Amino acid sequence: MTKPYARLIAPLALACALWSCQDKPDATTPGKTAAATLAAERVFLNGAIYTADAQQSSATAMAINGDQVVFVGDDAAAASWVGNDTIVTDLQGNRVLPGLHDAHVHPVGVIEVDDCNLDNEPVDLAELAAFASACLERLQVPPGEWLLVKQWNFSQNNKPAGGLTTLRQALDAASAEHPILLGGSDGHHNATNSAGLALATNPAGERVGLSAASLAGEFSDFAPFVGLDANGEPNGEVHEDTPKLLGAGHAILGNVEGLVAEAGQIPVRFNSLGITSILDAAYNPEMAPLYDTLVAQHALTLRVTLAQHFDPNEFKSAGVVDMDAIITAAKATREKYRDVPNITADKLKFFVDGVIEGNPLSIPPTLPNAAQLQDYFQPRFGLDEQSGDVTFTGYVDPAGDACQPAVALGIAGLSRDQIDSFIVANGFHPAQCLRTNGVLMQPADTVHRFVAAATANGFGAHLHAIGDRAVRTAIDAIAAVTKGEPVTNRHSIAHAQLIHPDDIARIAALRIPVAFTYAWAVRDYWYDATVIPFVDEISSLEDMYNPDNYYMRQAYPARSILDAGGVPAGGSDAPVDTADPRPFHNIEKAVTRDEGEGPLNAGQGLGILDAIDTYTISSARLMQQETITGSLEAGKKADFIILDRDIISLAASGEIDNVSETRVLETWFDGQMVYSKP
Repeated sequence: MTKPYARLIAPLALACALWSCQDKPDATTPGKTAAATLAAERVFLNGAIYTADAQQSSATAMAINGDQVVFVGDDAAAASWVGNDTIVTDLQGNRVLPGLHDAHVHPVGVIEVDDCNLDNEPVDLAELAAFASACLERLQVPPGEWLLVKQWNFSQNNKPAGGLTTLRQALDAASAEHPILLGGSDGHHNATNSAGLALATNPAGERVGLSAASLAGEFSDFAPFVGLDANGEPNGEVHEDTPKLLGAGHAILGNVEGLVAEAGQIPVRFNSLGITSILDAAYNPEMAPLYDTLVAQHALTLRVTLAQHFDPNEFKSAGVVDMDAIITAAKATREKYRDVPNITADKLKFFVDGVIEGNPLSIPPTLPNAAQLQDYFQPRFGLDEQSGDVTFTGYVDPAGDACQPAVALGIAGLSRDQIDSFIVANGFHPAQCLRTNGVLMQPADTVHRFVAAATANGFGAHLHAIGDRAVRTAIDAIAAVTKGEPVTNRHSIAHAQLIHPDDIARIAALRIPVAFTYAWAVRDYWYDATVIPFVDEISSLEDMYNPDNYYMRQAYPARSILDAGGVPAGGSDAPVDTADPRPFHNIEKAVTRDEGEGPLNAGQGLGILDAIDTYTISSARLMQQETITGSLEAGKKADFIILDRDIISLAASGEIDNVSETRVLETWFDGQMVYSKP
């Protein structure tokens, strides 16, 4: 722990005590003193200042004029920056860092409003039904209007209870009159009830509903994103963009008007965490009133990079994405904010694939949809009769004797009686005889065209990629437009949950920044049960953490990228998993890779200085603002934070687990204090 700090209002007295108040001659102008020539508005002394410069150096003193740092060095050298009007602050040994950068976050999600929010608490299906029903009553939702249930924990619990076995049944029990959208805490997993499924509308405007028949016909493109029950009918799971098919796209964003009224929560929340720069990872024009309000109120004490997201499916003509139309829309936003302080709209967001979690509790188990280089395995699961927990029972062999007759008949065309007979004979659903390696959200050619169009028009592409095939597709698209050897590529990748070893060197050579959420690079037994058995062929759930498993070797490989010369950055992805951006939690996990169950893959952990760099200079590089911020160096913006503990010393003394408890004492932005801990 560091000592309490004090801001001293008698700068000249402090200067006299330190340096006997001797004016230093100015070598360039006879008769002038250094104090008169170099006096700064503020000088900070006696600190533990980590600069995040190229040498990862530290200092004890810093001087600022206006919104800029003018000096970083030792206390003795700082004497020449103290003049009669200089405000001097004794940091009393406190740790100072550059302002933090969250390089992948959804700011609207940190706003707290009165809504229906599970806060990521695991619930069984009976509890889910009761919770949704209570929300309908409390919020007085009119019949026929959508209820959004936010922050659903899609990977834990969700066990059958009260006679309910599917998400659809649970939400049907909550209401038959209201369409209900269950929004996963990751922004990708969703579920709905029968009333919601019935609203699916085709391009001709006809309401035909989402069913086995429509999924086999006009909605076949959505089949990889819809969970099915044993009868082949939707079980309620409607992932990725499927809610838009139901007319529920607006429900995901929520009450924009109500959010605008609370827009001030955004800078206050981030500043309180020491965050002075963010990348809004999926901005769309509907969210403009939030930022316009902050600008009008002069309350935007953050540097905001907008990664504009336009759904390619809404820009298709004859099945081809109209890139010119997307660029035209993006240019309008960029031009709108061109001269607005602290907002830059020069990035475009693109989803290369979806997510890599399956659902062991559905029958058949729902497979992940993230794009992988190898086919997913078809694990068999059960439920422990006493605990209700998921159990692993082995794998289906798609090439085995049991599957061949069903495959020959055409699994999609099997009757209910044939499916039942197959299950009785073999103990698993015939749909598990199929193999898939996931899907790209758009064809690879479209990804290439998107990145090329972004480049040609001065935008950087921020590419969501989870599976190793999606990451490779993103790299290929970036490589096609990268000329020479950039210091930092203007295009970036988010998440990169799995990266093939052959692609790590390519990411580094192309200098592609990768925004990892380090809080996820840890063991989480029940979450891992939704991923690893599909990616690796394991013998038991306890075997998930075999160090030879592909997932254990290649999950979030931050150290490998850094060692290869790449740029691992940091982004919380809040409100995914939690609405708390928790930067110090992420920094801690970047080092330990451990949330109490043992490290996920300890060799991919970073050193503490490298971990801090992910949230400072490296993320600044991702946002293309490293020339003005991200480190504390003369000529850069005076964005910095003062902490209640020395996280570098904690890591050095084996107390890294205390880093996540760090609190910010002060946050300074553009040379002004914008947050002070009460």
